[in-house]
Amino acid sequence: MKAKFLAALTIAALSLSTSQAAIYNLSGLMDVLQAGTNGGFGAGTGIGTGTISGTFDDVSKLLDYQLTWQDLSGPATNMHFHLGAPGVSGGVQLPIPSPFTSPKIVSGVALSATQESNLLAGNWYVNVHTSAFTGGEIRGQVNVSQIPEPATAGLAAAACFGIAALVRRRRAG
Repeated sequence: MKAKFLAALTIAALSLSTSQAAIYNLSGLMDVLQAGTNGGFGAGTGIGTGTISGTFDDVSKLLDYQLTWQDLSGPATNMHFHLGAPGVSGGVQLPIPSPFTSPKIVSGVALSATQESNLLAGNWYVNVHTSAFTGGEIRGQVNVSQIPEPATAGLAAAACFGIAALVRRRRAG
């Protein structure tokens, strides 16, 4: 009876560990070289820089992010998340709402399945526009990494202990 209970507990722990939400960290650096201002990708001018940070929850499909920038040629006039691998330009995936002041903090943005797929594949970048560089003065690729879920690790450990207990019981019996 005890062995059946341990087996059921182990199966339950393993099944729960695969149904947890994944939270992803977003990070990135923005600069003129990635934007290719005044000369194409890799040949940017100016001294503007910026950062990208945030999180994405793959169950709620909500994106939270913060953008910072400094040393632009003038005030930011527009900014967006674009579709594109490093060095590749693409269309707007998600507009960033005004006002365009640093830091820009936005929470609770719902993503579509296509947007989620492109974001998690590393195919998004942020582009910050100014009057002097209407095509974008600084650009930064959005890097995505999954945050390990503490509850998942605990459930996996419980499953391992359950399996070990079953093995020990069979060897003893």
